[in-house]
Amino acid sequence: MQHIASFRFAMASIVLAIAVLCFGISPALSQTNTESEQTVAQKEAEAVQASLQAIVSILNAQTAKREAASQLREAIEKAETETDKKELEGKLKLVNEELTQLDEQVVSLATGISQTEGGNINEKLELQQEFEQLIRPFVWILKSATENAREIEHLKRQLLVAKNQEDLASNAIARVQPMIEQADKGGPVGERLQTILQDWEERRIAAKDLATTAEQQLQARLSERVTAGETASRAFSSFFSDRGRNFLFGALAFCAVIFAMRILRRVILSLIGAPRNRTFPVRLGALVYDLATITTAFGTTVSIFNRYNDWLLTGFMLLLFIAIGWFILKSLPTMFEQVTLLLNLGAVQEGERVMFNGIPWRVTKLDLYTSLENPVLKGGFFTVPVRELKGLHSRPMDQNEEWFPTDEGDWVVLDNGFWAEVTLQSPESVQLREEGGAVSYLTTQAFLEQNPKNVSNGYRSTIEFGIDYSHQAEAAVEVPRILRAYVDREIRKIIDPEMVLGVFVTLFRAGPSSLDFEIEVDVAPGTGHLYEPVEHALARIAVECCTANNWNIPFPQLTIHQERSGKQH
Repeated sequence: MQHIASFRFAMASIVLAIAVLCFGISPALSQTNTESEQTVAQKEAEAVQASLQAIVSILNAQTAKREAASQLREAIEKAETETDKKELEGKLKLVNEELTQLDEQVVSLATGISQTEGGNINEKLELQQEFEQLIRPFVWILKSATENAREIEHLKRQLLVAKNQEDLASNAIARVQPMIEQADKGGPVGERLQTILQDWEERRIAAKDLATTAEQQLQARLSERVTAGETASRAFSSFFSDRGRNFLFGALAFCAVIFAMRILRRVILSLIGAPRNRTFPVRLGALVYDLATITTAFGTTVSIFNRYNDWLLTGFMLLLFIAIGWFILKSLPTMFEQVTLLLNLGAVQEGERVMFNGIPWRVTKLDLYTSLENPVLKGGFFTVPVRELKGLHSRPMDQNEEWFPTDEGDWVVLDNGFWAEVTLQSPESVQLREEGGAVSYLTTQAFLEQNPKNVSNGYRSTIEFGIDYSHQAEAAVEVPRILRAYVDREIRKIIDPEMVLGVFVTLFRAGPSSLDFEIEVDVAPGTGHLYEPVEHALARIAVECCTANNWNIPFPQLTIHQERSGKQH
């Protein structure tokens, strides 16, 4: 109810502001109303007069064209050959087309409506032609920008070709002249050589004239050429005086539409309420709304460019929109899974637990950029594009499920026997400090691959210990009882007695050279920093107990059997 009241108040404020603005500007409008009407009437009268003059001129041109058409028809009837007849018919067709165009111009001037505005229902759509018209402004701009450079290059090539032709003609003349001097001047050979000489002299003169013309044009072009800085300055000034203004208005309109639509989206979601705005209907509506926002922003921008008759920017926006639409169309099969994820219908769902890069995360918000959270990692808030979740699967969480094997300050033992304190854990790395202060760094994924055993929440310290077979008679009962009592007494001198939860001694194996016992001590949470000292102390206590009770500690023995002359040693 509070949201609805706020929304109504905001709408009422907007309406009131618009009303005040209208009343405020009405006096100014009334003062200028008379002047505006006079100006408009004068301009309309001038436009009508100009249209009448243009219509008179077009009608005179039509009269001349009709006379020309009549003459062509008479000429066609009198034509003697089929070739002449076809040529005259082609000219007549062109004249008739010009008459039709002139007639359309008269109608357009009289009504103010062109013949193409209404459209033709039978007109076929030529995609290639439409596309060429769309990109024509871009080609024209590129052509205009490079016109001077291309013309200079063309003149250079033309000058080079003309000089080569002049040199070639000079060489030909130099070769023919000695032959003429030696040949019979009145004979056929002399006359033929004289004709060849005259032909090449004409070629040399033509090539020389062409070279002179090309050189003059080239010098003129080079004198007109401006520096790169001047060209850039002119282009910069031209852009911001015309097209830059249009682009600025279009960009502002695009941003304004996006901003307004996003504000409206937030207002709608706030009115719906947080508990419901993550449901499937709301998600689907939000997705459609976002698509409509982009389409509206593009349409508004194109309308503004078209309003200022800027076909270049209009065509650019249309091409961009078509390219984006084509990309979406081609990517639709691969985007289907992303859309299902956005609608919370995919394999990863909001509020569940997902493994990403080997680390468990809670999906706090499923959107185009999905929010992942791990509460026990420093910096454990992660934002990823929804496409990164393709191929993953989430599942509901159990309330007793851990988010990470350790917390900062815990002591761990890795698979390789490394024992250290966790001083920092983040999504990228885990920092471990050994006794003595040495610090090691592991990537979080490598740390998890070592199967860390957290000993800060309590642990069982275990060693194996063997005594000689000479104590076999008392090994089953007496030795475990004595050894257990001794270990229990001594271990409580090393750590807080309340931290010792239990001591166990068991004969678990008859080894090759010893009777093996397993000594186990259960230690309470909070003693992870004593894991290795307790393990070392157990070995020492076991040796002391054996010494106190005269139990022999065996060592591995190797018996060698050697057969020689039937004797065994």
